[in-house]
Amino acid sequence: MAKIIISGATGLLGRALFARLNPEHQVIGLGFSRAQPPIIKADLFDKEAISALFAAHRPDFFIHSAAERNPDKFDNDPEQSIQFNCAVTEHIAKCCAQFNCTLIFISTDYVFDGRNPPYAEDAETNPLNLYGQSKARSEALLQTEYPHAAIIRIPVLYGEVSHLGESAVTVIAEQLKNGVTRFDDECQRFPTDTADIAEALAGAIATLGTELEGIYHLSANERLTKLGMAKLMAPLLGLEPSILSAAAADTSASATRPLDCALKDTRLGKQGIEIKSDFATRIAEVLTPHLSQ
Repeated sequence: MAKIIISGATGLLGRALFARLNPEHQVIGLGFSRAQPPIIKADLFDKEAISALFAAHRPDFFIHSAAERNPDKFDNDPEQSIQFNCAVTEHIAKCCAQFNCTLIFISTDYVFDGRNPPYAEDAETNPLNLYGQSKARSEALLQTEYPHAAIIRIPVLYGEVSHLGESAVTVIAEQLKNGVTRFDDECQRFPTDTADIAEALAGAIATLGTELEGIYHLSANERLTKLGMAKLMAPLLGLEPSILSAAAADTSASATRPLDCALKDTRLGKQGIEIKSDFATRIAEVLTPHLSQ
């Protein structure tokens, strides 16, 4: 049994990680605005408080899943977002080094420009927006200063949500409920269930332990645009997929999105750790509690 701290434990991915790892390990979840016991309220900007947490708990692993993930928010408040994704990560890495703790840093497929997929773990990064740049910057810091850290790149996520707007995938269902019928059919995405990410990381920790280091890719393999996802969700909402069509280029988003950041797993797959969930089946399970609301 390992002692594991999870930042962002009240978030979409953090909740799945906490639920999956807690039965097998001693897990300490950190949250902020939504923190309720047993989740500890912690301001990740408070360096002294975070250092004190490490000193008090001396974790074996720290999974840093807390982040500002909305690319558009970076353009609205770039300084705050970059500080959260970069400066906080740097301090956590320093604490991990000081207390001999394995850092698992959650990164993104947006570190790539989407022009030459699929991307292996050693592919050169070239992010198109500030969000991707902040993650690439943190990755570079970890690779240079904290080479024993594990960097886990993931694509767009969905999973159990408190409301449909909580993920960029389930928000499509919310838009369908509100009468939207036109969706982007250009950007290729690989929507991945948070429960699958949590299961894969649990397997990686069990299999590799403290040897979990370097860059890893974790992603579902189904290629879907927003329109493709909407067509799979439509019947669940009593809608005919045939009423949906491709939207014109989205000019409302302030941040540029890459067209195709398919992640090629060349490392965890060798350990038998793969994601195989069927999107249509899983999204039906996720949406069911929200269909009557």
